[in-house]
Order: sequence, then structure tokens, then C-alpha cells
Amino acid sequence: MGQFYTPKELEAIFEEKAKDISPSEFIRKPQNKKLKEIWCAVHFGLGYQKYLGECSICVDLEENSDADFLLKTAAGEFIFQTTIADVPERRMGDDYRTEPNGSRPTRPYEPERGRIEGPSWIAAAVKEKIMKRYSSAKNLNLLIYANFSAHSLAHITICDAVKEYKEEFASIWVITNHQICSLIINTELGEIPALVPIFSPEELQAMF
Repeated sequence: MGQFYTPKELEAIFEEKAKDISPSEFIRKPQNKKLKEIWCAVHFGLGYQKYLGECSICVDLEENSDADFLLKTAAGEFIFQTTIADVPERRMGDDYRTEPNGSRPTRPYEPERGRIEGPSWIAAAVKEKIMKRYSSAKNLNLLIYANFSAHSLAHITICDAVKEYKEEFASIWVITNHQICSLIINTELGEIPALVPIFSPEELQAMF
């Protein structure tokens, strides 16, 4: 097993590994899968630390492991697997593909769609993981990255969408680009029972 890092330390490692990779390459190239998992682990760790307490993360795991990262807290070590919830008809990287004339494809402006349909997209991502029938699923903590506009996404609505999967994983969490929440908790991890910001307004401003 590899080394554990604080979320900030892992964030620095991620930034160093990704510094020469364009957003298009980061999203589209299969060889960047591990980097995307690290990105998710960093965001989760930063949010967890902000609301629930100190933690550290290990991302250097065995190739045949069901886990994408390990989270260590005062309560113990917890194995996490990540997955993505996306707009059903959109493929990963569509936003970065170019048209023959060199322009980027445009997406319809649908600011309310994520709020209305997002909970069902998240539930579909959970169901897809269940269908893979991981032998260790009951011990896995599932982290879902919501890759869509999550403006005004209601926490209670997401929880209702996934409640039938309550016994399938040790816990289920969601992160967006800037937010975090827990949906189902069957462990000693604690809970974040609302979709709350990972970053302060000042930190967000510095990102853009």
C-alpha cells in the first residue's frame, strides 16, 4: 500500500501531475483515468476535512483492488470507489471535441435540467455500479461526481432517488465541482446532510 497524504498535499501532487495536460486531454484520454480518480479524492477530502474532521488519503493501491482510494480518519480506514453521473446523451469529453471548422460544439442552455433530472442521473450511476456486482460492495463507500449543472439541486430529492440502494454500499456521497454531501451512511464516517460548498468564496474566485 502507498503513502497517505492530507487533502492539500494530494492536491499539490495532482496539480504537479496534471500541469502539462490540457483540459481536453485530461477529460478525453483513457490514460488519465487515475488522475481523474485523484481529482475526485482531493475534492472529497477537502470537503470531508472542512465539515467532519482531519483525514488523509491513499491513492496508490493494488491494480486488482476494488478501491480507487482509501480514506483514513480518527474512526479508521474506509475504501472508496468513484463513478460519474452525467447527462445521459452526453459522452465524456463532448465539450472538448472540435467541429471540422475548429469550433467547439454548443450545448443547449438548460439551467433547470440538472436540478430536475439530476437525482435520477445520480441514481442511475449507483445502479450501474450495483450491476457490476463487486464482491466487496457492502464494504465500499461510493463517491459520485455529478458532472452537470447542479444549481439548486435539492439534497432531499437525491436521497429519495437512491433510498432503494440503502443496503448496497457502506455509504454513498456526491461531489460536484464545488460542493459535497452524503446521501446514505452505514459507517462511522459521519455525514454531511446537505449539498454544501467545498471552497470558500475567496478560494473559488482564485480558481477562475
